[in-house]
Amino acid sequence: MATSRRVKGIAFDMYGTLVDVGAVAEACKEIASDPIAFNAHWRAKQLEYTLLRSLMGTYQDFWRVSEPALAFTIRRFGLQVSSEHRRRLMETWLHPKPYPEVAAALSRLKERYALAVLSNSSPKMLRAGLQHTALTPCFRWVISVDAIRLYKPSPSVYQLAVTKMKLRKEEMLFVSSNSFDVVGAKSFGFKVCWINRTGAPLDRLGVKPDLLVRSFDELAAAIPNARLLTVPGANHYTILFALNPHPLVEVQRFLSD
Repeated sequence: MATSRRVKGIAFDMYGTLVDVGAVAEACKEIASDPIAFNAHWRAKQLEYTLLRSLMGTYQDFWRVSEPALAFTIRRFGLQVSSEHRRRLMETWLHPKPYPEVAAALSRLKERYALAVLSNSSPKMLRAGLQHTALTPCFRWVISVDAIRLYKPSPSVYQLAVTKMKLRKEEMLFVSSNSFDVVGAKSFGFKVCWINRTGAPLDRLGVKPDLLVRSFDELAAAIPNARLLTVPGANHYTILFALNPHPLVEVQRFLSD
């Protein structure tokens, strides 16, 4: 017999989910002949440093982590970059570009659900980024890992959202575009939506998200009046059932892979 629990709150990742980290590549054009590759390497090194610092117990906030990640990437690409150019590159993280459909979708969702941001980013980055994108009013809570000095995918980070939002994890949906974040949140016990805009493969770590969409428009269409159904014997997956039927095609296809 299936059991259900209505979604009451949704927590979102910030960079790559609400805002486009690829937009940082525009600023990288000033220094790199292949700005997309430079930006991708910088981003990968940022995330690598967060994982290493969590494991080593030597926390620095995401802004401070991003600076040595940039320095490493500059050296890796064999570039000479002035301090002024480095400053401008860093400040691109304070002025992100939201995906075009995000604002309208969040406006619809906040009418039904308590919304939060749960991010590896520093409080400074989150304040500036949300203000720049005019998304601040969409969220009741803006939660940074800085509060516990650990990074995703530590279970302690996802517990922050449960504590701040005063909901049970079974009543929450977590939304991210980052595979490692999807896997971490699902392992913690959240119901998870993966916004996979590019058709990227999921990390093979034994868990899958409950919902797969390609945009915030698809997410907003999928979950109004939704119930979270736990179906015994269905490989322990949880299926997000919505009254709007078209997102289910993608959900069912994904869960059958």
